[in-house]
Amino acid sequence: MIIEILNAYSYGELSSLIGKDIIGEYEKLIGRPVEKSDLISAVHTLYGFELVSQKDQREKLIDRMSQEQVQTIINTFLNEKGISIDSDLDKFEVLIHLANRWPERFISFFGYQDAADFALTAVSSVKGISRIESSYPMYPYQQRMVKKVNSVIASSKEHRCLLHLPTGAGKTRTAMNIAAEHLRENENGLVLWLADTSELCSQASEEFAKAWCSLGNRDTKLYAYYSNTNISLGGIDSGFLVAGLQKLNAARGSDEYRILYEQLRKYVTLIIFDEAHKAIAPTYAKTVSDMINAKKKTFLLGLSATPGRKLEHNSDEDEKLTSFFHGNKITMQVAGYESPIKYLVEEKYLAKANFKNIEYNGKKILLAEEFSNQKRSNEIRQALSEDENRNLKLLEVIKQEYEAGSSIIVFACSVEHSIALASMLAFSGVKAYSLDSKYDNDETRRYKISNYSNGNVRVLINYNILTAGFDAPITNVAVIARPTDSLVQYSQMAGRAMRGQRSGGNKECNIYTVRDDIPAFTSVAQAFTHWDRLWNEV
Repeated sequence: MIIEILNAYSYGELSSLIGKDIIGEYEKLIGRPVEKSDLISAVHTLYGFELVSQKDQREKLIDRMSQEQVQTIINTFLNEKGISIDSDLDKFEVLIHLANRWPERFISFFGYQDAADFALTAVSSVKGISRIESSYPMYPYQQRMVKKVNSVIASSKEHRCLLHLPTGAGKTRTAMNIAAEHLRENENGLVLWLADTSELCSQASEEFAKAWCSLGNRDTKLYAYYSNTNISLGGIDSGFLVAGLQKLNAARGSDEYRILYEQLRKYVTLIIFDEAHKAIAPTYAKTVSDMINAKKKTFLLGLSATPGRKLEHNSDEDEKLTSFFHGNKITMQVAGYESPIKYLVEEKYLAKANFKNIEYNGKKILLAEEFSNQKRSNEIRQALSEDENRNLKLLEVIKQEYEAGSSIIVFACSVEHSIALASMLAFSGVKAYSLDSKYDNDETRRYKISNYSNGNVRVLINYNILTAGFDAPITNVAVIARPTDSLVQYSQMAGRAMRGQRSGGNKECNIYTVRDDIPAFTSVAQAFTHWDRLWNEV
């Protein structure tokens, strides 16, 4: 039905949804005007869910419906809800009222039933779960690391340590076993899990719910304090608290929440910091220091695949990070293997990565040192995102992999670049989603990720969203179109495609990197061992 309704939109209205600049750029690439039918198809692919789920877009859509379409949906509402309306009322206004009152039912009329159920799932609070089938195994190397960490915690000699596991090797599951052991041994213990994105926080909440059902020895509470959750910090004295760093830091600086923040500090017994290479950011470091209770001997455990900040040796930031965790690191090690990466690939925990370059003719970056300047970095990414030859090669590679049946994550230069690439792919018949923090809300973000994870959409393009905390084993191709001189960032992006067969992923994966004449990396093992000299192996 939605295609029929979109036919009632003018060419200009459809163009405004896509963006005239994007359409103009695509017309230059294909050498002909974009037909209205192409526009309709692209809008349906890119924004179909938003048109029916977002209030302002939904009302506009209803206004373009035919009398017959409106009446059909109204009749269904009246029959299902057992209500009646005055026949003299304007039918379009009636449908708008009904759709805004029962949005999930309206969404389902257009074939988005599963998406509606998924998108409208409440995440504001999580209750303790106690009776679910026990199934939370660890791989042998994870078991060894858990024993090491628990031994360090029990010794009371050290109170800070970093757990170092490769991307895709199961840092979260390993850490959940440590958290569960801590809560079993400390009936009044409170584990504080810290992360800086809602994706990482959501992943931790879901993972602890699964873990405690199998590993717990009593009922406990799971608290979610991130994103748009509205629970109070008051009364949290034991259990598992997942907190977004920005939200927790805001509570510290708020007159309204400061007392509750201070109270919380008294109960924390174990802090787990996800993506710990970010821990030395001033506000994050302050929050962590606040939550360390000397009387309770609070232990700080960091998690990272890349325990450093900079590519250069002798970096002050790297030294600060090492110092923050008192120089203590527990690294995954396998006898007979110089790097655990090779072991993980051979044993099919990780996919074998085939690194491929995307070459193009265009203006490239000649001075890599300019990239370290934030202003220049933004200018460079903007220039690269507008390079026609570069975009043509990107589209060619993505379509090639799409036709081969691959599931592809693309890391774009900017939000606008992400949207432009998704739109151009939609014009050419490739169903792709753009995902970003600027235009997507929690509902549309969950919808797009769910459709990608289920294989309904096989191309997901993003800027600065999916580098960490995103796990979709279906992914077998990563296209790194965002230039970076960060070994940490590159490793995280490449890792999105490296889930192996034993983790529900693939035997091999392809990692494409656009060659922009800045440092390019071709080995995840390089990133894993790069900072070892700065740490003491516990």
